[in-house]
Amino acid sequence: MCCVASSQKLKIVTRYKLSKKDKKALFEEAMREVGAEVAGLINSSENVEVAKLKHASLTELYFVDGMVTLARFEKAGLIPSLYLIYRKGITPSYPSVYVDQGAIPHILNGADVMVPGIKMIEGEFDAGSKILVRDHDKGRVIAIGVSLMSSQELRAVHKGKAIKNLHYLNDDIWQLSLS
Repeated sequence: MCCVASSQKLKIVTRYKLSKKDKKALFEEAMREVGAEVAGLINSSENVEVAKLKHASLTELYFVDGMVTLARFEKAGLIPSLYLIYRKGITPSYPSVYVDQGAIPHILNGADVMVPGIKMIEGEFDAGSKILVRDHDKGRVIAIGVSLMSSQELRAVHKGKAIKNLHYLNDDIWQLSLS
């Protein structure tokens, strides 16, 4: 499971409109994994599409009214797109970690989040939980990842990888959202 690096371009194999049955299944899964606000977008739209991808870890993108709304990763499941977070102001209720200014350029190049760069942890979580990575100074979401350790372990250690970076600002999912 890795991030969507710019060096590995997204290749859409097929893209089609979801059937009512598939749309309902996606709605229910989004309710569980992402929250009611995002699921509500799916439910209220007549135009929900899926793009099947040829990629090592990212398997599908979901479009609501033409906007990339969700990404499905092989191991991490569904996550919201950062474009959705910025465009619609919908932020999932995932725990957050706040990183210092020195870590931001590396994270925005696809690097995993390292323990020394984390300045604050918001919420309790287990290893494998989806995490919002935020700019410590401005509080903006800059990436979404999966924790490699629990919040308790994270507070206790002083080095190593903390969060696997799945999706970050200006990656291929973001760029596809802009086109």
